[in-house]
Formats: sequence, C-alpha cells, structure tokens
Amino acid sequence: MFYLFLGFGLLIRFFLVPQEGFKADIAFWKSWGLAMADKGLLWLVNNTNYNYPPGFAYVLGFVNKVYGLFKDAHNINEYWLDGNVFYLFVFKLLVIGADLFIVWLIIRIGRVILNSKSEYRNSQQIQDPNDQNTKQNSLENLNLKKTNIVSDFVLRAPNFIKVLALLYFLNPAVIYDGVVWGQVDQFGVALFLLSAYFLLKSRSSLASIVFTVSCLMKFQNIIFIPLFFLFVFKRQENLQAGLKAMSKSLMIAFLTFFIICLPFFYARQMEKLVWLLTINSDWFPWFSLNAFNPWWIVSGLNGMGLVDKHLVLGILSAKQTGFFLFIFAYAISTVALLFSKRENLFRNFVVACILATFSFFHLLTQSHERYLFPIMGLLPILIVIQFKEYYSKIDGSISKFQFPSSMQIPNSKFQYLNFLKLERWNLKVVWLLEIGYWLLLSVFFFLNMYLSMGWNYPDQVIPAFTRDQTLGLSLWISISQIILFTIFVVWSIRLIRMTKLVSLIALVIIGVVFLRNLPYVQGRPISLTSFKPVSFRQDYLDPQYNRTVESARGVNYWNRLSVNYYFYDRGIGSHADSDITYHLNQAFSVFRTDYGVDTEADQSAKVYFEILADGKVLFRSNTRGRFDPPGSVTVNVKGAKYLTLRIVKAGENNFGAHVDWLNPVLHK
Repeated sequence: MFYLFLGFGLLIRFFLVPQEGFKADIAFWKSWGLAMADKGLLWLVNNTNYNYPPGFAYVLGFVNKVYGLFKDAHNINEYWLDGNVFYLFVFKLLVIGADLFIVWLIIRIGRVILNSKSEYRNSQQIQDPNDQNTKQNSLENLNLKKTNIVSDFVLRAPNFIKVLALLYFLNPAVIYDGVVWGQVDQFGVALFLLSAYFLLKSRSSLASIVFTVSCLMKFQNIIFIPLFFLFVFKRQENLQAGLKAMSKSLMIAFLTFFIICLPFFYARQMEKLVWLLTINSDWFPWFSLNAFNPWWIVSGLNGMGLVDKHLVLGILSAKQTGFFLFIFAYAISTVALLFSKRENLFRNFVVACILATFSFFHLLTQSHERYLFPIMGLLPILIVIQFKEYYSKIDGSISKFQFPSSMQIPNSKFQYLNFLKLERWNLKVVWLLEIGYWLLLSVFFFLNMYLSMGWNYPDQVIPAFTRDQTLGLSLWISISQIILFTIFVVWSIRLIRMTKLVSLIALVIIGVVFLRNLPYVQGRPISLTSFKPVSFRQDYLDPQYNRTVESARGVNYWNRLSVNYYFYDRGIGSHADSDITYHLNQAFSVFRTDYGVDTEADQSAKVYFEILADGKVLFRSNTRGRFDPPGSVTVNVKGAKYLTLRIVKAGENNFGAHVDWLNPVLHK
C-alpha cells in the first residue's frame, strides 16, 4: 500500500511537470544555468543578476549540461520558450528526486528515533494477546493488558512513520512548490534533514559537511547555523568535550565552504563572494513578498507596494521592528537547546528549527510566500518524536498502576481496563490534533502560494482570478497562518518549561527597543543618517552615509564629507540629479541641515538644493558651486509623512556634481 501511494504521488508530479509555473524563476534558472555551463561561476556572478548562494549555481550548471546532451541550449527559439517541456522535465526531475529523498529521510530518522537508547524496555517482553496460555486467571490477564499498549506501539510505529512520509509526499503545498512553481526549496530541506540524520547517528563530521552544503544551496538555511552547532556542543558529555566537538565541526564546515567557494579564493575575488552572500539582505525591500503574515496585514494587504523602511514603532522602521521580534523568537529557540536535557535534545532541536522557520516567515519583513517550506519536512519528524514520548508516558503510567490482591481483582480489573481505554483514546486524539495541525498549515500554505501565483501569472491557475477578487481571502489566510504560528509558539514555551526565562528575554528586547527610541522620547535631535530612505533616484552611484558619493566605488575611494574643506562627520553623500525620500510618519516638526558641493567635485559643478514635504517644496537654494561655503537651512515639517531631499543640476550637465547634505537632523 505504501508503494502504491508513493507511485500515485509520482504520477501526479510527472503529470504536472509541463506546467510552466512561476515563469520568472524558470527563466532565471535557464539564464544562470547557461552562464554557469558556458562561462563558469565567476563569470556568472560578475556578469548576471545571480543572487543565490554559490552551491546552487553548480546545480543549475549540471542541469544545463544534461540538457545539452540532448538539446541545443543555444537554440534561442526553443530553449527560451516558457513551455520548453524537456528543460522543465530535466530540472523538475531533480526536485522530484529531492522529494523522494526527503520521504526516505523521514522514515530513516523516524526509525532512529524509535530505536534510540530510551526505547521501551518492555518491548522485548511482549506477549501475544490471543495466546490462550495468557488467559489462565484474572491477574495474569491484567498483566497481559499491561503489555498490550507496548505491543501496540511496536506494531504500529513503522506504519505510522510511513504514513507521515506519504503525507509529506502527497502534501499539496509540497507538490505545488516543486513541480508546479518550479522552486528548489526541497534541495535545502533534503540536505538539512540529511545533516540531522547524521547528527542522530553521532556522525558530526559528515553532518557538518552536509549542513554547510545546504546553506550554500538555499540561503534560508543560515537561520539554522547557531542551532546546529549548539546541538553539536550540547550532545557531548561535558563542557570540554562540547567545545572540542563544536570547534571540529566549525573547522570542517569552513573547509567545506572554502572548497565550494574555491573559485572566489583562487581568483582573489573575495569581495564578490561577500557581496553575493549579503546582497539578499535588502534585495526585495518590501513589507512582504506576498507572504500572508502580520506584515501583510500591517501594509494594508499591499506588502509589495510598501517599502519596509517606513517607520512603525517610534523611530524604528518595519524592518528594524521585525528584526527585534525575530531576535526574541530566536532567543526562545536558543534557550530551548541551551538548557535542554540530553534525552530531550533532538526534540528541542527540531522544535527550535520549526520555531525559527515560523519566525523567519512571520516576523521579518521581505519574507517570500514560500519560506514556510522547511516546516513541511520538520513537522513529521516532530510528530514521530511526540508519538514515542506519548507512548513512553502511557507505559510509565501503566507501570505505576497499583495492582490489587486477588480478592479485589474484579473491581480493579474494570477500573484498569477503563484506564487503558482512556489512555488509548487520549493518544489517538493527540495524533489527530498533531496531524490535523500539520495538514491545516499545509492547506493555508498552499493557498498562499496559489494566490501569489495567480496574481503574477493568471494563466497558471484554474480558474483565473485577479488580485482584487481574492485580496479579502488573503486577509483570512494571513489571520489563519498567524493563529497557527501563535499556537506553536505557546506550545513551544510550555514544552521547554522556561516561562520565566522567556519573560526575561521579552523584557530585555522591550528594553532595547525603548533605548533605541529614548532620544526621540526625550526630544533630542535625531540624525537623518540613522534612517534608511523609502526610495531614491540618483544619476550616478547610490547615496552614501557619512562618506562622499564616490566612496560607493569601493574602499580605495572612501573619503570624508567636506564642502570647500569644511569637514563633517555625519551626512549624506549624493550626486545631481537626485531625489532621496524618507518616511517621517508625522513624528517630527523641524528639519535642519547644512548643504553644499563636495570638495571632491568637479570645479564646473553647479546645482540647486531643494527640500520637499509630501511633495510640497519647502526650500530651494540659489546656485551652489564647488568653491561656495556650506549653506544652512531649517524648515517646518510638522505633520509631514514624507521628506524628500532633491538636487538639481544648474548647468548644462551634471558631470562631477558630487554634493552633500551635512549634519541633517530632525526635531520632535
């Protein structure tokens, strides 16, 4: 029966392979894979918009090499078709393989968990309930009932694990993310679960290698880095052994990282590697990338229409606020591991990873609709752990049951059988609730992706719908996913039994947030350089903080801000023509700044400076040149939502028009 359902899942996947899916992602895979196969990793990173980790580039290159064995990847008319079925087949075949590997890993990890050292001692003493020799008298019958629940565990456990593995394989969210959307979240999850499997088998070196590869395959896995190495540390008998094991794992991880990224080291392009590993921190600077989470609601159901640099909590932006919330949730995950007993270590590791994934999706801005995917592979592992723990508790309760003397057997037998029935019923309810929770989460996760796909590519959903038609549904999906997240957070806190410590962490985070807002509360001047613009347009390079605009070219060009050799420590280095807009959230009344043409500018540079509030011009300077001293201005911005700093060229061209806003400050 297991293989029948597995085959059914494969048939569904192969049937959906021709689906074009999220066309932009598939187009990126094609272009990046072609560049990787033809030119190599360094050319790919330096000459395209590649923004995935280095490890994934090797996968894309492999796909294109396989494609090239049968088709010509340089045949533009065929290769770049959205409906290039052969390319979709080659690529999605790897995704299907990853799904099958995850099924195998769920089963293997489940078996390791059930066969661990804390396996039930009575399991080797099980009696056959149908054996007539066991029914000699009432007392012996009671003893038989006592072992039946352990027998039930041994008989049911392997099938239960396979059911969970099938529920993953037939999960609509899993199928949709892979063979319909065309994403590769399965790669990261498969490698991470493999590293967890090696950890369970006490093979930390292999686990470290695989885990590092997983991080270089999907950036999202970096949220597991502290938890992974903390697990390696806690697994050991004492502090010294823990530090030694963790140090060894870190060295192996770095060596793996070095080998995969060797082209960057060999070509001495480490700055490009650093850029590649950090560029995604602000690649999509919005409240939510169609992830139906709290930020989707805060944005007014317009997550991709609102930049996360908007102020939402005093002088903290949405991005900063989300980061503090994530730190709080991640601290709970860390505490769950740090103070875990050894017998609960792996359970708490899985709980911590699920909580980190939930928090990554719900609390941080810039979250994609697909970022819940790792939970699809982690929850069945947690359910297996709970499955065993509940049986262990029941077995313990049975062992403590006071068996009476033979004179009292009839009454106590009735009580004991009722006790067994109640425990079995409670266990079934727990199973149903846990599996029901997983399936419910999967349904809303699937709907989140489905709506996002329909909004971007209406031809890829049935029936086609518009954003306006389903915007209200996105609100209910958001609320449902937030409720499920909250349930897990509360359950996790109760599980680790450290409510006081969690409360202390919450107070510390609240204190830090208050300190960040303290200058504003006290009415002290707030430097505009402490804010990030919600938008900017600039003809040359990007605005620079506390450095000249030319500093954007690299460390060799860094220079202090100065106007006619009047030097400033704080300010914004810009270039004509430019508009830099900040969100004030009606929190300030006065804006003051110095301004001028920077000392490094061309001698012919001539510009105007303008300050606007909500599109209304509050100030316009006269023409300023290279040898003019700094100007100064104070404007009233009370009630303004947005502040724009504008620079306009005054001559025929803007060559060398490097200009500065100096000591720009806001007053409450």
